[in-house]
Amino acid sequence: MHRRAWEDWGSVDPLYAVLTAPQYRHRGGDRDEFFKTGEEFIGFVLGECDRLGLAQHPGRALDFGCGVGRVTVPLGERFDSVTGLDVAESMVDSARQLHAGRRNCRFEVHRADDLSRYEDETFDLVVSVLVLQHLPSSQAILAYLGEFVRVLRPGGGLVVQLPSKVPPPPTLPPWQTRDGLRKRVAPLLRRLGVSAAFLYRRLDWVPEMTMTGVPEALIRETLAAAGGNVVYATPPDIDRGGTESRIFFVTR
Repeated sequence: MHRRAWEDWGSVDPLYAVLTAPQYRHRGGDRDEFFKTGEEFIGFVLGECDRLGLAQHPGRALDFGCGVGRVTVPLGERFDSVTGLDVAESMVDSARQLHAGRRNCRFEVHRADDLSRYEDETFDLVVSVLVLQHLPSSQAILAYLGEFVRVLRPGGGLVVQLPSKVPPPPTLPPWQTRDGLRKRVAPLLRRLGVSAAFLYRRLDWVPEMTMTGVPEALIRETLAAAGGNVVYATPPDIDRGGTESRIFFVTR
């Protein structure tokens, strides 16, 4: 279900799936502005890495959960090679088309539950933002934290964003109302094979977007057990839906 949902997102509205800002809904918004947010974020990330003395060798970088390459491409301005991994082939296809001229950025479909395709100490920088929170369980999130540390070179940097508090999902409107009926029927129609594009366009259906939080103490404990050292964590950020998250800067 998790993979199918992200395949649907990649096919119907990839930019909104990455940044759930209202202007990008139904393929709206300005594409250049969208990619500028990635440049600004990586500017912040690399500035903090420089301040902390992390990832000073510009060799290989990994963007885990790359989507359409919003973060991957600006990483390519600093690193010799960047690999972007995403669970959705539809996202990877879009990234390849949008950034065909970026020869040092490679986009690949990743559907394993670990990073065993990579040896220990492969990457100088690992970045994962707005990604792990969508995995279906805290166990899956914690397993990837350990994998991120494993593939990180000594002195490298792991930059990972994770929520520690996620509010419960809103309750559905009563089924007797038009909106309540629509929100119950549309997912059923998708399971029966009705196209994602039709449901998104005509019934304003959206694919599932799981939100999973992990307590900060458990995040730190897991990273430490894997050999990671949290050198800095940003102050908590609370989004408009009430989810509280931090960005962790980690080395080994």
